[in-house]
Amino acid sequence: MADGFDHRTAAGDHTVHADPSCRPDDAVTAVLPERSAVPGGSREANAVAVLGTIRRHGPLSRAAIAAGAGLSLPTVSRVVTALTELRLVREQPDHVHDRGVGRPRVPIDVDTSAVAACGIHLGLSTTTVGLADLRGRLLESERMPTPAGSAEDALTSIAERVRALLRRHPARLVAGVGLAAGGLVDPDSGVLRHDGLGWPEVEAGTTLERALGLPVVVDGHVPAMAAAELLFGSGGRAGTMLYVYARQVTGAVLAVDGRVLRGRGRAGGIAHLPVGGDVRCGCGARGCLEVTVAERTVLAEALRAGVVDRPDIRSLHVAAADGHPDADRLLTGRARALGRAVAVLRDLHDPDVVVLGGQAVTDAPGHFPELRDSFAAASALPGTELLRQNSFGPDVQAVAACTGVLERVYAHPFGSR
Repeated sequence: MADGFDHRTAAGDHTVHADPSCRPDDAVTAVLPERSAVPGGSREANAVAVLGTIRRHGPLSRAAIAAGAGLSLPTVSRVVTALTELRLVREQPDHVHDRGVGRPRVPIDVDTSAVAACGIHLGLSTTTVGLADLRGRLLESERMPTPAGSAEDALTSIAERVRALLRRHPARLVAGVGLAAGGLVDPDSGVLRHDGLGWPEVEAGTTLERALGLPVVVDGHVPAMAAAELLFGSGGRAGTMLYVYARQVTGAVLAVDGRVLRGRGRAGGIAHLPVGGDVRCGCGARGCLEVTVAERTVLAEALRAGVVDRPDIRSLHVAAADGHPDADRLLTGRARALGRAVAVLRDLHDPDVVVLGGQAVTDAPGHFPELRDSFAAASALPGTELLRQNSFGPDVQAVAACTGVLERVYAHPFGSR
C-alpha cells in the first residue's frame, strides 16, 4: 500500500491468486497472435456464432455447439480448430463423460489461460486498473486515488501502472486496454471531456495507445458496466435491461436485446432527477439525485454529525453496523432516495430487469431492503422481483473497463481490433 494502490488479484471468486510465472522485471510483451492469415467474411460470422455459443453455454461438445450455433458439424470443427490456434478456446478432456460406446466427445470451452484484456476505470476520486480473462474474471486489480493535475500527466501516471500490471503477467496475450470513464465520452474518437476532473476535450484513447503500444477502447463507465452485465452477468438473459449506477456520480443506461443504447453521448444523465431532500445542488436546485446520494455528500454530513472523524465511507458502514443511529439514518436516507429514482426510471422504461451497480449499493447490502421498499412505494408498476444487484459486486468498475476489449474479441475473433 505504500504506492497508494490497493493491490488485488482474482480468480473466479474474485480472491487473490498471484501467477507463479510472473516476473515483475520482465518487459511487457502484450500482443495477440497474428491473425491476418485467417480469412474473414462468412468464416468470421461462423466463428462469432461458435465462440458466442461456447461463452454462453460451454463447455460443450462439437455436436452441441453445432446445434446451438445452427451450423454443420464439419464447419464447427474447422472453426474450433482455428479458434484453438488463436488460444480463444481449448478442449477440456477432464470433462469427458465416457459412455462406453464410440469415440468420447471432448468438450470445448473458452480458453481462460492465455488471452486477457486490461481495463482502466477513471473515477472522480478513485482509479481502478484491472486485468481479466476471456470470461471477464479478474486476474488482478489495483485501486489508487485518481491522479491530480493535467489530463496528460494523469494518463501518463496511469499508463505506468498499467505497464507494471502487465509485467506481472508476462505469459498473457493482451488484446487491448479499455478505458471506462464518466463525463462526456465519444467511443468512436476516444475523446473524453470530464468536467469533474477539470479535463477539457482530451484524446484519451490516442494518448494511452501511444503510451502503451496497445489498442485502446474508450467508453462511458455506465454503458461499460451494462455491457459487462450483458456479456458476463445475468443481464444477457433479459430482453430489456435498465442499469443504474451510483457512487460519487450517478448514471443509467438501457439495453435492448443484448445491445446497450448509448445515444449521442449524454444519454443516461440522471444527476438532476428530483428525489426530494434539502441538499443544494450546483445547478441551484435542491434534492437532485446525484448530490443527494453521492458518497462525498453522505460523508460530509457524517463528519458534521460526528459519526466519523475522517471522510472514509468504510468507517460510516462500520458505525452503522455497530448501531450508530445517525450512521443508519444517513445510509437509509441514501437508499430510499435511490429507490425513488430507480422507480421513476422503471416506470418510464418498464424493463424486464433492473440492475443496480456502484458502491452506493454494493457497499451497503444491509440497506438494500430500504431501497427496495422505497422503490415499491414510488413505482406505479407492481413487483420488486426485477431488482437485482450487479454480478460483480465492488469489482464492477474493473470488469467493466476490461469489457470493451473483450466485446471486440468476441465480435471479431479473426479480425484485428
